Amino acid sequence: MFALTISQPYASLIASGEKWIENRRWQTNYRGPLAIHAGKGTQYLDRKELAGYPAGVVAVANLAACFRLADIDCLGDRLAAVGLTVEDVRQHEHAEGPWCWLLRDVRRLRVPCPCSGAQGLWRWEPSVELEFAG
Repeated sequence: MFALTISQPYASLIASGEKWIENRRWQTNYRGPLAIHAGKGTQYLDRKELAGYPAGVVAVANLAACFRLADIDCLGDRLAAVGLTVEDVRQHEHAEGPWCWLLRDVRRLRVPCPCSGAQGLWRWEPSVELEFAG
């Protein structure tokens, strides 16, 4: 499956279901299962803060859509197809763009799977059967 490395605390916010939009500077045509990999970068947290967060693959989501935030007013039908409205996206505190990757059906892993990440979309094959929390 494809994976995307995301800095903490945002990977954990996605795993918890609180953040269902990931912002990127680039688009993708890929749709389907996406492993959420928590990177060890210090863009948002210092090393001490980062130690309190998991690393590795922390969740699996369904990448349902990818759209430019600037085009939000034209996306009512596409958003409705995944159970959202334009207002849902506008009001989501994490919708910043320029490209919004819409994540649905997020399932947090019971135990993160350690692995190295990469830039862009990258291939990840779990070495064990994935066990999801609750």
